[in-house]
This record gives sequence, structure tokens and C-alpha cells, in this order.
Amino acid sequence: MSANPEILPGPARGRKTASALAALGCAGLGLWLAWQHPLAPVLVSSALVAWLLAAWRWPGLWLAVVPAAVPLLSLAPWTGWIAADESDLLLLAALAAGHARLALGQGAPAPACRDWRDALPALLGLSLLAGLALAWTDAQRLPQHEAGAYTSFANSLRVGKAMAYALLAVPLLRAALAHSPQVAQRRLGAGMVAGLTGLMLGVLWERAAIPGLLNFGLDYRTVGLFWEMHVGGAAIDAYLALAVPFAVWAVRASRRPLAWLGAALLVQVLAYVCLTTFARGVYGAVLGGLVVAGVLLHRPPRVAAARPPWRGRANAVLCVLLVLEVLAMALASSFLADRLRDADNDFGSRVAHWSRGVSVLQAPRDWLAGIGLGRLPVRYAGLGRDGEFPGAAVVLDDDDGQRAGGRFLRLYGPPTRGQLAGRYALTQQVPLVPGERYRIAFDVRAAQPVQLRVLVCERHLLYEGGCQRRLVVYRPGAEPGWVRLEASLLGPPLQAGASWAPRRASLELAVARPGGVVDIDNLQLSAGPRTALLRNGGFEQGMARWYPVVDAYFLPWHIDNLYLEWLIERGALGLLVFLGAAGTALWRVSFGAARGQPAAPYLAAALAGGCALGLVSSVMDMPRVAFLFLLLLFFALYLPRPSGPSPSG
Repeated sequence: MSANPEILPGPARGRKTASALAALGCAGLGLWLAWQHPLAPVLVSSALVAWLLAAWRWPGLWLAVVPAAVPLLSLAPWTGWIAADESDLLLLAALAAGHARLALGQGAPAPACRDWRDALPALLGLSLLAGLALAWTDAQRLPQHEAGAYTSFANSLRVGKAMAYALLAVPLLRAALAHSPQVAQRRLGAGMVAGLTGLMLGVLWERAAIPGLLNFGLDYRTVGLFWEMHVGGAAIDAYLALAVPFAVWAVRASRRPLAWLGAALLVQVLAYVCLTTFARGVYGAVLGGLVVAGVLLHRPPRVAAARPPWRGRANAVLCVLLVLEVLAMALASSFLADRLRDADNDFGSRVAHWSRGVSVLQAPRDWLAGIGLGRLPVRYAGLGRDGEFPGAAVVLDDDDGQRAGGRFLRLYGPPTRGQLAGRYALTQQVPLVPGERYRIAFDVRAAQPVQLRVLVCERHLLYEGGCQRRLVVYRPGAEPGWVRLEASLLGPPLQAGASWAPRRASLELAVARPGGVVDIDNLQLSAGPRTALLRNGGFEQGMARWYPVVDAYFLPWHIDNLYLEWLIERGALGLLVFLGAAGTALWRVSFGAARGQPAAPYLAAALAGGCALGLVSSVMDMPRVAFLFLLLLFFALYLPRPSGPSPSG
């Protein structure tokens, strides 16, 4: 009896079934999220469908588009989303399209043969499931904390989604590399360079709008468009460590003077971006990654390649200009000098923070399997006064009978520490009205006297420009209940900024005394002739359009170490699996089978830089850059051995 060619072997059928389920799940989740979008659900849903169709039509497109969008695609300060953002929609649609093609047998399938490398994603997947299960158990056991999204199970999903996306992308990566490793590498490199270009433009706008492009003395550290840094963290640091090596790829891959000039300009401005983060970890990680790339690029090529005579001289000039730029910054910036002088004191504080963080591991099971994904903030806050949050905001249903079906905001200050008062603010992006005084009106209720700080500021995430402000002191009367308050804010008029670098404004609400709790509803903001400047002022849509921002105190949210991050939330077993995967990927593109591929030196530099930054910064609690780290890791893990002579560039 002859075999029926349409009957697939069991493993192949299983893979197609799994891809079909993954496609349906990603598409369904993406459409559901898009329809919940606070700003434009119809437009966002339409864009999601359009991108899904494009990713279906051009199956390799995602490998360029996704890395390009990582530093750009988030509207969190406008939407108020914390657990998800627009980058989730991009990824879910790309994964849905890719897995649908695999399920229907379209395009090149992932290689059917399996080897020992496949055990690493499988073990990481098991670690992810275990971490989520432990987090769910912990969330049910501990009382709900007022800090909201970062202390609920939603934070576990937020932290875990980067690994879930990366694991779902592995079959798509393997299919792309099986089809054409060279094309896949070019697409990845182009996407990384496009992302760096977007970051560069965003940073130039940021610094021109608030501190000034050449103001290096002000205590202002560049954050770019990484809005997840609203509670601190090192998102831009990690992104630069991972992405800057691909700017070197752009320079070396340029064959014509004009293309080289564009790439060299990108490198020069990226040096400015790195320097203006004023982050010592960025300096060390980026420089270390570039050293790795330089060593690997200067290995003798298998076949000598002819090079234009101008390239060597141009590259030498670029290196000199970069050195001069660094020296000029060192001489011009008093803040940079202060940052470097404070390295010893900062390290001592960091060690103390690490010790407090590790102390949440109180049982042998915690050391082995971790406390659960995303559970560090609530456990750290549970350590007592040294770990308390600086504030919180939650939306509650009004159950006093006065406003049937209504909702209101409950805003908290720090429980006990006076030095943290006012550091937690709930913000909303509002129109900047130059030359006018802002006026606010709202309903308020409190059981005890409370001080509420109200500001409208020129702001870019963590940093303020000019502000109008008012300290509202509310003392409840003999009869409890809601009271309507109105106040004009005091301060100079806000400035719109240059037309090519407009400033943004935000309303900020913060409790200015420890232990303070206040209920707020029916907020209205006006400025001159313009009224109704707020959206969702009655909180009927929950926290939509409202975004918390914390000033200069970030300890409960981040452990500031990638490896302790894995140990605390995923345990020693999860940490060992991660180290095995990262070490294997780094070895393959540095000295192993994939070392001769064109992208290998840049992948090695990116992974080395990310791992080096992890010595002083968390990475996995920033989903966009965590996904990029894992994507590069899996790309290096599955990059095949070169089939022919290796190009030297």
C-alpha cells in the first residue's frame, strides 16, 4: 500500500495544530485589546487588521518592523495602559499571521529536525508557566495592595508577556532562517537601525523641548519614548546596550559615500544619546559591547574582500570625532562629573537595595522556584517602612448611595515616610495653552485633613519644565460627604516651545503628606477661553487616560540587577536556564558554529552589552526591551552555520 502524501506524520500534524491555536489565540487577544483602546478603538482595530494582512502577505516583514517599532510604539501616557501597550498589538498581529502561515503550510516551514538547542526554549517556557502559577497563588494569598497594576496579577502578565511573545516567535525565526539566513540577518539589521533612528529623533525632540540640546549641567537624564520608565528602571539603557552595535553594522555595510555619511551621522548622534542618559551602566555596557564587536570583526576573514579606498580613512575620522565628542561632554557637563564621582556611594546603596530585595526569599522553595513573576514590588513593599510605595491610585465604585453607579478616584500618599510625600503623582496629558492661567474644579472627600498638590507642568515623563501649581488643603466638616472645590493655579504661563520641538503639558495630582488618603471625582480643567481640557475626569472608564509618574524614588519597582531579577521571581532553576540560553547563544555567534555569519559580531556585541548592563539594571520588567533581548538571543541561538565564505563586513 502506497503512503498517502496528504497524510502528515504525527509530529508535523501536532506542530500545525499548535500553530493554528497560536494564530487564533494571538489574533483574538490582539483584536480584544485593540477594541479596548481608550483613544480610538475603531482606528486601532483597523490598523491591527491591516498589519496582520501585511504580515501574512510578506512573511519576513515582521523581522524588520518589530525591532524598528520597539523604541517608538507606545502611547501609555495618553492611554493610561500599564499592563499592555500598542507594541503588544503589533506583536500579536505578527505572531498571528506567522503562525497562520505555518498552520496552512504557506512558505518555508521551520526545520523538522530537532537538536539539543530546542530544550532551552522548552525549559524557558516551563519556567514561564511555573512563574505565572506561583504569581497567581501569591496574588490570591496576599491582600490586594493599593498600588494597583504593579501589585496585582496583571503585573505578572506584564512581566511574563515578553517571554511568551519570544517563545511564540521561535518557529517564525526558524522558518525565516531556514528560508534565507542572509535575508533574515539583513532584515533584522535594518529593523534595528530604523529603531535607533526613531530613538534618535525622539531624544532630539525631548532634549530640545525641555532642557535644551546643549544644556549638560542640568539634572536631566534622557529617557526617550520609553514611557515604562514612569516608575524608574533602565529601559533606554537596555535598549541602547542591545541596539547600538547595529549602528556599527550600518556603517560597515554602507558601500556608497552618501549611505556611509548617513550611518556615520546616526552613530555620532547616538553617542550624544548615550552620553545624555548620564547612566554609568550605559557607558560600560555600550563600550563593552563595541569592544566585543571590534575584536570579532578584526578576525582574519576567510576570503579577502575588496574595499573602497575611502572607507578606512572615513572610519578613522569618525572614530576621532567620537572621541572628541566624549571629551567635549566630559568638559562641558558638571552633572556628568557629579555622576562619575558618586559611583562609590551609589554602589553601596545598590548593594543595600539588592540585600533587601533578596530578603524576600524566605523559604527554600522561594530560592529554588522564585516568588512568582511580577511579585517583587508587592513583596518589597511588604518589608516595611524601607520598602513602602510613595503613593497609589485606584478607581473604586461609589457605594455610599449618593451617586448610584458612579466611580471615583482614591489617591494615596506614602504610608509613613515624609520624604516620599508628593513623589507619586497621577497625571493626564492636557493641551498646553500658552499665556493662560489654568483653573481646576473637582469633588473631594476625605476622612482626615489632607493636602493635595495640583500642578500643570511642561513635562516629559519624569522631568518638569515650567509649572503652574496650587496646594489644596482640605479639612472635612462635621457632615461627611462630597464637597466641590475650585482653584486657580499659580505660576508663570507655560511655553509652547519651538514648532519642531513642541512641549507637552500634563495635569498632576499628588498627596503631599504621609498617610493621606483623598477621594476625587468630576475633575474639570480649563485655561482662559478653553474649557473641558480633561478626558475621563469622572473616572467612568477607570484609569483610562490617567498615568502614574514617580519622582526620584523607584526602589519597590526594580531590583536593578538582571540576575537577581531572575533569581527572585523565577528562582535558581529559572536563572540557570536563562544563563544557559544566554551563554549558548553568545558562544555560537562569538566562537561557535554561527561565528562566520555577517550579523554574528553585532549579535554577540548586543548580547554581551545586555548581559553587562544586567549587572546594575533590571531588564525583564521592561517588556519592550525584554522582548528585544530575547529575540536577539533566540536569533543567535538558531543562526545556522555559514554555507559559504564569510563576508568580512
